[in-house]
Amino acid sequence: MDNEKKPTTIQTVDRAFQILEIISARGPLNLGDLHAEIKVNKASLLRLLQTLTENGYLERNEQTKEYALTLRLYETGISAVQRQDRSSIINTMLTRLSQETGRIAQYSIEDNNELLCIQSIGPEGPAFSFYTNAGTRSPLYCTSAGKAILASYSNAQIMEKWETLNVRPLTEHTITDVHRLLADVSRIRSRQYALDLEENEYGVFCIGAIVRERSGQIGAVSISGKTMTEAEEAQLSEKLLPTVRLLSGMLGSP
Repeated sequence: MDNEKKPTTIQTVDRAFQILEIISARGPLNLGDLHAEIKVNKASLLRLLQTLTENGYLERNEQTKEYALTLRLYETGISAVQRQDRSSIINTMLTRLSQETGRIAQYSIEDNNELLCIQSIGPEGPAFSFYTNAGTRSPLYCTSAGKAILASYSNAQIMEKWETLNVRPLTEHTITDVHRLLADVSRIRSRQYALDLEENEYGVFCIGAIVRERSGQIGAVSISGKTMTEAEEAQLSEKLLPTVRLLSGMLGSP
């Protein structure tokens, strides 16, 4: 049995983090507001606030006497993220999405006018669908990730690319007319995500949205499963859109 005592935390450091978390959650606060939240005498609290301010984590409004967060924490977090491997960042986000939705989560890019899946995580396994496996290629025009990427182009660019996409019907739901695709693209731009409702493969339903990377490359995150009711579409989009915004930021998009 290990009889070593667990090291105690440093109370002033604990309180400094508490201050940052409270201001992060509630916005700018003055000394009195913080004193009501943190049960410590005002003199000690003021010293903590002055220390955080001098180190660049807080700034004090001289008119309102309120303390607000600076961008120092954001810069520190971004610096830490940028030291991480890109693949590891994507993997972490896909894992979280898959766990939260119980579906396959993928990250794909455009390559030679096709959709290339580079990372895939989920519970279904290879038997669910070949095209949800990492390393496989799929059409841009009938997959949620592919259509989301196409929607990042102008209509004129899509029209120009159309002849290079080798368009053919893969199911009865596949869009094979460029004008129907452009109508779908308009909806994608409006709601910020694309749907594949058995357009690429029977029994496979997907929702996808783009990720913009610092390099200028556009990728897409998609979530695949066996159903897509209106309620499921709403629930999945609520998970997907914050994820792609966060991932874009983590991969360096302004």
